[in-house]
Amino acid sequence: MLQRSFLLRTVLFVSLFSMLFMSLYQPSLAYSTTWFGFHSLKQAGVTALFYIVAIGTLILSKLLLSAFSKRHDVTVRRILLWLIAEFFVIAAEYYLFTVYFKLGSVEVPQLLFRIPLCVGLILVIPYSIIWFYAQYKAKKEELELFKVTHKRETIESARQLIQFRDSQGKHKMSLSADSIFYIESQDNYVQIFYALEGKLSSYLLRSTTQKIEEDLADTSIVRCRRSFLVNTAKIVRWGKEHGHFAITLDQPSGKTITVTPAYYRTILTQLDGHQQ
Repeated sequence: MLQRSFLLRTVLFVSLFSMLFMSLYQPSLAYSTTWFGFHSLKQAGVTALFYIVAIGTLILSKLLLSAFSKRHDVTVRRILLWLIAEFFVIAAEYYLFTVYFKLGSVEVPQLLFRIPLCVGLILVIPYSIIWFYAQYKAKKEELELFKVTHKRETIESARQLIQFRDSQGKHKMSLSADSIFYIESQDNYVQIFYALEGKLSSYLLRSTTQKIEEDLADTSIVRCRRSFLVNTAKIVRWGKEHGHFAITLDQPSGKTITVTPAYYRTILTQLDGHQQ
């Protein structure tokens, strides 16, 4: 849930859900704070302006959360507090729009009751869906890792099992070195790409590239650029491409990665060792 791309997709999902919700929502009370719509020029203009402000608020919130997660451990409690803060900020923006543009009911008791209810429904429902989806994805990854970890291994490959631990030292997964293709750094996370039943799978682990590199010091997996570690045993082609040294990995990955000059000799040494 803390990947920047996933966070920004949640903004899109919440925005689309809120549009659908507000188009279907029909207040039952005589006075309404629900002024969304496009029935008049003023109403359409204010609706569009509020959406711009609210979506901007959500995007800023997600970017700040992503930056915060790079320096601090983000617990479920902290995420909930962050979402509650989002709720109050957007509710305050809704209140200011309602009062300033004199839309719907401007009676304070009505506003204090109806606005939190409306904004709460708009945010709670999509965030709940997102939460369950993230849990489903996590469980699916754990099941895949269970298959990998508990597969029958030969004595030789069992000795080469690599234990991956997160930034708090908790064991998350075990993989044989020959199943790993490459590892990509993503801020305070690393994404491990490995073979599972003939297909390329991946797992996102909260750890630093430096820590992973230290754990893999005695393996064929080495750094080839600042944000990539590659299993040199999986390289099937290497040479100059567009003026840069590049390597191509075996299937099912098939990925081509440019090697920076700082790691050029390291890769060549590993390749010479495999050839010998």
